[in-house]
Amino acid sequence: METTARGDVPKTLQTIAYISIPDNADLEFLLWDLQDAIAAYAQLSGTVLPRPVDLEADDAGAVDGMVLAVDDAFDDEAMTAVEQILDRLRETEARVYVVIQALSKNNKQADEVLDRLYRACILRDLPWCDGVVICAGSGIAALRHSPRMGLLRRPFSEAMDKLVGAVRMGCSIEHAQLLGGGNAGSVDTDGMVRVKPAVPAPIWRAIIKRLGARAQSRI
Repeated sequence: METTARGDVPKTLQTIAYISIPDNADLEFLLWDLQDAIAAYAQLSGTVLPRPVDLEADDAGAVDGMVLAVDDAFDDEAMTAVEQILDRLRETEARVYVVIQALSKNNKQADEVLDRLYRACILRDLPWCDGVVICAGSGIAALRHSPRMGLLRRPFSEAMDKLVGAVRMGCSIEHAQLLGGGNAGSVDTDGMVRVKPAVPAPIWRAIIKRLGARAQSRI
């Protein structure tokens, strides 16, 4: 999967749509973390923060970029919803980024989702700018109150920061890393950044279960 040439050309994104399909706590958390980091970097650099756009609003206007958050339990119904959104952006210069939550223990399902999304963008002549695959299973929203650069969130935060850099430059993650003097070696051959927890899987699952139970007890 190669990034299109237009996806490698930097562009200032003034408006961005953030969309999760399905709309669940984990994907909402990942998009929240991304938007929070984009806002923080904009404040630190003294640059204009891209305006979030609601594509369902009648007055949404032009959209410069879109970040789509999905999981690898992606089915035909979800794909239909995505295609309807992409049809609205057809033949524009809107950059398309993706965040995939990998629920399965292997990469096959996530790779299949990526391929479907990539092909859908190419068919509509939309610049595909890659993204991040979060290989952490379900329940990652339990980390919302954990330190962003603490042991549990740090790997995911660093991966999302690469996406932040790409969105801020309006180009693919790999090209943003090269332009910014970063480590493009963390980007896979398909242009994606894949990230796993910093602790062994059994420990990770136990921690997420405990944090999730604690969050539920506060409700």
